[in-house]
Amino acid sequence: MRQKILFLSFLLVVSCSGYRYTQTANPFEQYGIDSLSIPMFYNFSNQPELASSFTRETYKLMSGFSGLKLKSGFSNSTDAVLIGIIRSAEKVADTLRSETPRVASAVAPQAVGSNRPEFYVPGITRVALMLQVVVIKRPTTEEIELLQSELGTRIPAQGKILFNETFNLSEAYNREYLDGEAVGVVGTQNAGALRRTKETLALKAAEQIRDMIIYAF
Repeated sequence: MRQKILFLSFLLVVSCSGYRYTQTANPFEQYGIDSLSIPMFYNFSNQPELASSFTRETYKLMSGFSGLKLKSGFSNSTDAVLIGIIRSAEKVADTLRSETPRVASAVAPQAVGSNRPEFYVPGITRVALMLQVVVIKRPTTEEIELLQSELGTRIPAQGKILFNETFNLSEAYNREYLDGEAVGVVGTQNAGALRRTKETLALKAAEQIRDMIIYAF
């Protein structure tokens, strides 16, 4: 009876604390996959400096699965390969979306001056990307090229392809608008904010890949 009460108490604490079960065993074991290689992600988006951080964060999180040997870079000596393909809208304006317009003269009156008509500048920029993730057993060059094509996202998970999912990623950052003598550093500050936002997206992508794989298998 005492053990039963302790177990029920544990369940109550877990449900109240927002605890989320996390699988740590190799999710691919049932398919005979004990080793997985993760090559550099393909960046087909209109934003630079994405592939290395997305690959690094995914590798780090996938290494948390016990019983799964990981290899950095492409290798057909492993049981399967995880392929990541980063995509975006065709236009940069649709990838870096402006939100929360602000009156320019209110945020930088000296830079704008008093002789210009009123106009607005974005207060927030939202970065929107798409990521396709494929787990495939020992792919050929032709199969990888097909997965990278426009048809790639519509190929079902069957045969050699164990997993083929595409999901959206989004993260926003506040834009800086300095005035007076400091106006010259605005571009540098916003470039830094965009770079940090891309790093955050890489981490979010890795977490979503891990969770999707856990629940898919």
